[in-house]
Amino acid sequence: MLDYIFFDSKLSGKFKDHLTKVGIEFEREDDEGFGSVQGEIVSISDETSDKILEELQDLYDDLQDELEALLEQSSDALMMNAAGMEVKLKDGRLCTLRVSPDVVTKILTVLEFDELQAFIDNIARSVEEPDNGHFCHNVNKD
Repeated sequence: MLDYIFFDSKLSGKFKDHLTKVGIEFEREDDEGFGSVQGEIVSISDETSDKILEELQDLYDDLQDELEALLEQSSDALMMNAAGMEVKLKDGRLCTLRVSPDVVTKILTVLEFDELQAFIDNIARSVEEPDNGHFCHNVNKD
């Protein structure tokens, strides 16, 4: 199953409406990863075609942009207990990393969202392909 996590019920509703309109079956559950309900996880079959997955990723990205806009409009909206960063793993699976919203908010005061995403992607690559060699070396000669 491929998981999409939402922290706003209206945005998850838009995603589920789209899935229903295009005939994609899905499951939903409350995300209780931190001991209380933090959001909603919408899951679809991992056998979904690559073309449809790309369309869904574009929609999910748009909905995450909407969430970011909502958070910027209301300081009260920043009272969430978790935030998620999505990473594509080496085997092609998508994985959502749960991060404290306080940390994400602080980081986003100095980095753009795409810079933070690149940083998270780099961490995921480093975990999947650890480099145990010397830390200091000339990258251009390797």
